[in-house]
Amino acid sequence: MSAATVPTARGGGHPSAARAVAAGAPAGIVGGLAFGAAMAQLGVLPTVATLVGLGSSRAGFAVHMAISAVVGAGFGLMVRRQRCGPSETMFLGAAYGALWWCIGPLTLLPLALGQAPAWDVAAAQREFPSLVGHLLFGVGTALVYVLLHGPGEAGRARQPIGAGALARGLAAGALAALALGAVLENRAPAVAAGAVVGLLQAVMSPRSDQGIGAALVRGQGYGFVAWVVGELTVLPMLADEGLRWSLAEARESFPGLPGWLLLGALAAVTSTLLDRLAPLLSSEHLRAYRGTTAGSGVLSAALRGAVAGLLGGAVISQLMLRGAVPEVAERLTGSNGPLAGIAVNLGIGVAIGVSYGLLFRRLGQDVTCALGWGLSYGFLWWVLGPLTLLPALLGGDPEWTAAAAGGSMSALAGHLVYGGCLGVAFHLLEAPFGVPWLARTRAEALRALRRREELLAATPALSAVLLAMLLTLLVVTLGA
Repeated sequence: MSAATVPTARGGGHPSAARAVAAGAPAGIVGGLAFGAAMAQLGVLPTVATLVGLGSSRAGFAVHMAISAVVGAGFGLMVRRQRCGPSETMFLGAAYGALWWCIGPLTLLPLALGQAPAWDVAAAQREFPSLVGHLLFGVGTALVYVLLHGPGEAGRARQPIGAGALARGLAAGALAALALGAVLENRAPAVAAGAVVGLLQAVMSPRSDQGIGAALVRGQGYGFVAWVVGELTVLPMLADEGLRWSLAEARESFPGLPGWLLLGALAAVTSTLLDRLAPLLSSEHLRAYRGTTAGSGVLSAALRGAVAGLLGGAVISQLMLRGAVPEVAERLTGSNGPLAGIAVNLGIGVAIGVSYGLLFRRLGQDVTCALGWGLSYGFLWWVLGPLTLLPALLGGDPEWTAAAAGGSMSALAGHLVYGGCLGVAFHLLEAPFGVPWLARTRAEALRALRRREELLAATPALSAVLLAMLLTLLVVTLGA
């Protein structure tokens, strides 16, 4: 079932196509202005002008803005049936920009110039500045679309953001940056950057009851956007250094990407915890509290997560038996036999599965949702594991360089396969015990229905931004 077909508690239909285009086209123009200014600085506008037989920068800018309006209108049509809040719309915008990078500079532009599509790694890496620009265009277009069109049904269902929520967002981001700074020293983003990320999350992701697991995945998306918009674009310009959009500069800035991902995830989790603690100060909330629902036990979720993690670890052990599994076992235990590799891999799989069960219980509304959560969690553990914790356990520093990430592509594939197996297996184990969705009152039923709608709407957006992250990661790290 898609998010568009879920009945709502409030009723109402989807916005008209005309209204979506009326908001999307101006949003595309605004997003195109920022991208066009960057293209002028990079000197690529004359190439765009060749599409209409001209060669001047002014003609290229006019063509670019016309294309931006059309692409922005397409974005409005794409998201008008999605029950997205502001953050999900922004993530869809980033993925939409990455899609148009594949359609435009890699496909249509070469064909218009009488060349073959640029579908190889070397050509994609030459067009990396355009990828960053398209990501920026997609994010800008989505944000302006939200302002012009409104937050959508999912956003209107939430309460307005208060000063307390903003304060908790600031505090969560600052605390996350301080915690990372204490562990990672000079590799963590500054406290001010953490506060900004926390504040943006509070504004873009109003308080909801989706859960800590959903917040963790959403935080990764914020970290990725912060790296592209902040570290590659805004911060260098504020320092009068110009855009850092070249492939070489992105590789130099790559060590900051894992820090931003972890900062976004930790800030989102901290903000969610603070949001849950805040109502405890209210006596009305305490009087209204009626206990946990049946089947929501932590122990049962942990056990199902352990079984799912064991299954996922078994799949990866078979796929990687002659590769990274024995190598990791040898590095951690000093034993290089295949049985030791399988045992270590299964143990790690069970441990991660337990954490998944605790964080993502009751979030897998269907197999598609479960697959999206699992893939995103697997990606996070690739950052935490081979790039961060494994080097630290061996007495070294986190390996956050583009070269190290490029050399860990097989581990990334393994973590994604493991995450997908983990998410689906956990959902299949949890589905027969769907008792938590049985509501005792009409208010509980409405909350459960709204939560289901939010989760079904969030999954496509978070999965899409994960694809944009993976695409960017591959272009930056391959051959580094």
